[in-house]
Amino acid sequence: MCAGSALRQEEYHRQEYRQEYRRCLEREFRQGRAGPCSDPSFGERLGQRLRREPAMLGALQEDAPVLLARGLRDRPDPGPALQGLAGAFRLLELAAVNLYLFPWRKEFGTVQTFSGAYVHLLRPALPEDDLVRSFGRLGYERRDRHCLTITRPLPEPELVAAACGFFACRLECEILAEVVRRLRPRRLRAEDLLEARRLAGDVEACVEMLQQLGMRCEAAADCGDSVDLYRETLASPKDAGGEDTAPPALRRDPGSPRGAQDTPRRGWDHRRDGKRGQEPVPPMGNPNLDTSSLLFLEQELGRAGSPLSALAAGSGSPQVLGEPQNSPTSPRQEAPELPCYQLHSCLRRGALPSYCCTTCQQLHAGTCAAGQACRTHHHGQELRSERQQRLWLQRTEVDMLLADGSAPWS
Repeated sequence: MCAGSALRQEEYHRQEYRQEYRRCLEREFRQGRAGPCSDPSFGERLGQRLRREPAMLGALQEDAPVLLARGLRDRPDPGPALQGLAGAFRLLELAAVNLYLFPWRKEFGTVQTFSGAYVHLLRPALPEDDLVRSFGRLGYERRDRHCLTITRPLPEPELVAAACGFFACRLECEILAEVVRRLRPRRLRAEDLLEARRLAGDVEACVEMLQQLGMRCEAAADCGDSVDLYRETLASPKDAGGEDTAPPALRRDPGSPRGAQDTPRRGWDHRRDGKRGQEPVPPMGNPNLDTSSLLFLEQELGRAGSPLSALAAGSGSPQVLGEPQNSPTSPRQEAPELPCYQLHSCLRRGALPSYCCTTCQQLHAGTCAAGQACRTHHHGQELRSERQQRLWLQRTEVDMLLADGSAPWS
């Protein structure tokens, strides 16, 4: 099927669901019920379509995947968070339906952001910026700190489209909650859940993918927090008694009391307000680092005008301890060349890796298809704790920075 034909078919199905949603609303209104769609047959049909084709959610509401990801971010257990998100999407759907069914009622023209529903149901589920943006789809704009007001009444088709989109978001929350229930007592990471849902397609394949991921994590009992990234790389996995640990080392700072310290660094992270921010990664080692270590960093990573020197000077990007090429402690002994790791394309900025392939020398997300193949055919290790994931991410970012800095300048 050509791209144009696929787009026309997608548009056809989108309009078909919106028109059916509108008929359901009007039928229930004639029966004396006014509120979010409660037609079980329509909910079942759309729900089954979403179960088979998760991309349908984005077709009905373009920013739905982003809203789900931000609503689940930093939630240790996605189960209760999904329940809260479903309630928030129901309220947003109700707001759209009220404007569609009762455009003359003035009380629906204002949303009080200090009201109980907004404070206790909407704000705990979604970042404030996303709430304002979602109400903006209905024609609301922020008038002051405590109030959103309709500034431009929307045409009926736009209100129906918004209400149908929030209804689809509610159904998706129920589908994801079903996946979480089926995998209990195992606790899922929200990132793995959403990534598996996107990659696997239908629900059954999503559950199977997450089950396989969980079994691999449980089988990797030798990859706990005891792994030290700051020791020298073993010559081969056989040197570790057959274990696929092979943790590479960062370059040593001869001026440091312990040779290699965990440097306080700042890594990219996300905040609950939906914006990117920089949060400090706690130091893992001696907190009283000698400031001379930054001098070694400047000497190694950048001289006179190098963009890497700006990173070392406090621009907020990751910093590491470097090592002069001629170590004063062993002038005649050449240090072994260390492997240079890369981030696979599955890892977006701010995402933590779940697997390190020591054969390909790449870090992968938990549900990456290439990472699944590496687990089967290559040597590597599961990164089970957040500390491990952050250390590996930082170490690999340093490798990539060093590799970029060593390239000839044009």
